[in-house]
Amino acid sequence: MRTQFETWTSRARGLLADALEYSKDVMAVVSERTPLEALPVPDEPLLSWSVYLASTPAKWLGTVEAAKPTEAIAEAAEKFNQPKERLMTVRRA
Repeated sequence: MRTQFETWTSRARGLLADALEYSKDVMAVVSERTPLEALPVPDEPLLSWSVYLASTPAKWLGTVEAAKPTEAIAEAAEKFNQPKERLMTVRRA
């Protein structure tokens, strides 16, 4: 008759053998994969800008993404169909 400890250790040995076999299969699959190429990173990160129509009171038009405030105004002028002179941008946190 087997003791409870012997039963547990035989089960643990079986589980360990299964885990080792599984890890060998996983490592074989992983080693066959080719490494992914890194995505290109822009020189300057794009920031989010709130765009306002500069009048009294200022009216919020929306948001745009650009690296610099001047680029944000140019993009907003095109997006919101407003003249650049009437727009102002504030960087969003």
